[in-house]
Amino acid sequence: MLIYTLLIVAILVGGYLIMSIDKINHINRGAVAMFTGVIVWLVYMLEGTDFLHLMHPDEFAEGMPIHKFVAENIIMKYVSEACQVILFLIATNTIVEVMNNNGVFDPLTKWLRMRSGKRFLWLLSALTFLVSANVDNLTTVVLMMTIMCKIVSNHTQKIIYACTILVAANLGGAFTVIGDMTSLMLWVREVVTPSAFAAGIILPALATLCVFNFSLATMLKGKVETTSTLNSFRGDDSLLSPWQTITMLVVGLAGLWSIPTFHSVTGFPPFIGALCVLALIWILESVFTYRTNGNLLFVKRDYLRNTEFISIQIILYYLGITLGVAALKECGALEFAMNWLDNSFDNVYVYGAITGFASSVIDNVPFVMTGMNLFEVDPQSADFMVNGNYWLLLSYCSAIGGSMLYVGTLAGHAVIDIVNIRLSWYLRHIFWRMLLAWAVGMFVFWAVNS
Repeated sequence: MLIYTLLIVAILVGGYLIMSIDKINHINRGAVAMFTGVIVWLVYMLEGTDFLHLMHPDEFAEGMPIHKFVAENIIMKYVSEACQVILFLIATNTIVEVMNNNGVFDPLTKWLRMRSGKRFLWLLSALTFLVSANVDNLTTVVLMMTIMCKIVSNHTQKIIYACTILVAANLGGAFTVIGDMTSLMLWVREVVTPSAFAAGIILPALATLCVFNFSLATMLKGKVETTSTLNSFRGDDSLLSPWQTITMLVVGLAGLWSIPTFHSVTGFPPFIGALCVLALIWILESVFTYRTNGNLLFVKRDYLRNTEFISIQIILYYLGITLGVAALKECGALEFAMNWLDNSFDNVYVYGAITGFASSVIDNVPFVMTGMNLFEVDPQSADFMVNGNYWLLLSYCSAIGGSMLYVGTLAGHAVIDIVNIRLSWYLRHIFWRMLLAWAVGMFVFWAVNS
């Protein structure tokens, strides 16, 4: 059994390493994650009886069909939880698509158009932080990078502003349960509640962003080199009127912020509330654009087709990671790791540091998912109770890790797809700034949550 456990661990580590260098090997990380997730379960089944007796001695009895028990009682449990996150992300991503394609965010491009480089840095990061608190980091980065590139013409300045967009998106997504895939996973697992989660992370996140921006501002020389013209034409003539734009924006933002309340009142999974908000936004769009046949024009836009392709990759990626981490837990590897960590460190701040540095090299999603499955909720422990420090540090430190090196998040990969940033440049100019900001943020976290 030990050999098969080591083989499962080796396959997953190899798969994660391949995914972390997808910009070098040009292999789709979603495909690697899905393939790896399936392979480890095939290995698991080779020693399935022993694993089941180890991890499920009460539920599994001799004579039961192994394949049926594993499929129905183990795999489907993890897939069901993953689907809640996936459906939520699809809903919120589509909400932003509908709003963007109807010109709801067009005024931001005009509002942000200015010559002061440092003022632009702070406004851009603040807006990114707020947007990312409502929708996932990848969607936020694509939206804000699109806006920024319409304004800034100088490539060097684009790189600097792209860095603040990435950091602000990661930190903004970390302090709300609907702001990032990792924090949403914690909420779905019911180890955090929305209000307490936000209260515990918002000050460390803001402190980290402020320290990083103060440091990054020293790299800005002169004024923003802006584009000569603004092109507001989006490929059709179905522009909404100002009052319609404001209505859609208010309904979208209010709907997203009401999802935690909807979940608390009804007890329904969060994705149900997100789908309801999406349905309402789509109804508004149909009413506002029916005279110009807006729905038919909408499906022809390149932005939608591109985002659909990205969403398919995210679905495969997340399902693959879920299957991989589930296999780690079901073969007993995570239980062994938990005991080793308890005996060696027994300190949640060390666990947070490990999560941060590991997430900077390999994507933060598998590490947060692994961290969630390492420990169980313990009402008697201040660190592991619901809203305990351990769960908050998982989200906060994984966001930091995804910012120290852009290979640590899907949002980081999106940034370098839009604006080419060399890893050597990022290491020289951004890595140490994020370390400094992280140190300050961890001190604030300790002061707030100790």
